[in-house]
Amino acid sequence: MTDISLFETIRTQRSIRRFTTEPVSDEAIETILEAAIRAPSPGNRQPWYFLVIRDRETKQRLGDWYLDSWKATIGMDDPDIEKLPQAYRLGGELGQKMADIPVVILACVEMGAGWAGPHDITDGASIYPAVQNLLLAARSLGLGTVLTTMHRRYEAEIKEFLGIPEKVITTALIPLGYPGEGQRFGGSKRKPLNEVAFYDRWGRGKTG
Repeated sequence: MTDISLFETIRTQRSIRRFTTEPVSDEAIETILEAAIRAPSPGNRQPWYFLVIRDRETKQRLGDWYLDSWKATIGMDDPDIEKLPQAYRLGGELGQKMADIPVVILACVEMGAGWAGPHDITDGASIYPAVQNLLLAARSLGLGTVLTTMHRRYEAEIKEFLGIPEKVITTALIPLGYPGEGQRFGGSKRKPLNEVAFYDRWGRGKTG
């Protein structure tokens, strides 16, 4: 296992969308999920669930739904993926090659008794600290991930296909594996802190 500090893990984590076919061990998956369930949870409800998918046919079906959603998002029915800018191309490739990715994890959250359907930005928010723990734990083991939500266009179909209960919603589809060709950790460009962090009032910089 990779031995790097927390802050090195944070600094070098980035989205990985191409993966090798090298298998990911059950031990690694359990280590990653153990990290996920250590996240804070309001009232200690722990409403999260994680569906680990290795079956090729299941991944292929998810990939088909993902690819259809990607096409709708970019507004093209039959794009030539190789000719698209990288920002668009990698999403299409991810859908096309979903079946070959070693592991796909669906992060899910069980909604409260009064929930009647998605209606607020905070719906399911309890899951995302757990998801970030998952992403960081994967990075610390040398495994790449990317948090995606494009699958939710087919939420009802996916829930029926996978037998997910009515009061449980999927919140993230996370491909996981060892980084493939052209993919590496670290080096993501970020805006300077003084452009995004303010003090006491919007737009006010640090003083003193």
